[in-house]
Amino acid sequence: MLRLVQQPSYFDDVLPLVRLADELASAYHDPGYNYSASAGDSRAVARRYGESEVHNTDKEFRVRMDLHHYKPEEVKITSDNTKITINAKHEEKQDNHGFVSREITRIYKLPEDVDPSSVSSTMNSNGILNIKVQKKALEPPKETAIPVTFK
Repeated sequence: MLRLVQQPSYFDDVLPLVRLADELASAYHDPGYNYSASAGDSRAVARRYGESEVHNTDKEFRVRMDLHHYKPEEVKITSDNTKITINAKHEEKQDNHGFVSREITRIYKLPEDVDPSSVSSTMNSNGILNIKVQKKALEPPKETAIPVTFK
């Protein structure tokens, strides 16, 4: 009796599993991940420091960034008419494994329709930095009379 066995397709069956295993392994060994789980929840939530979310709505431009390794006084934010620059740095500190120093810089291009003078920022106790920039007030369309010239 001849029995056919279908070989797994590397790209469809094997590669996604290899990627998942690699992602899970790096999450558990990467010091940039922070794990937290509530008392009744066995699922650990991982977040990588420096990760950010950008939202550009019709009312505002927002950036949310995880800087849980930094104190507010270690974060410097600058802005001009075209971009926002976030630099977080702390000097060498001792931890459980030796010494560590960290620095991260992110630059976000501002949309053209924001008011650069309206930039504000807050950082909560979990190290989440929120930056908001208001959109410029749009002028309502004005009706303009156009004279007709006869030749």
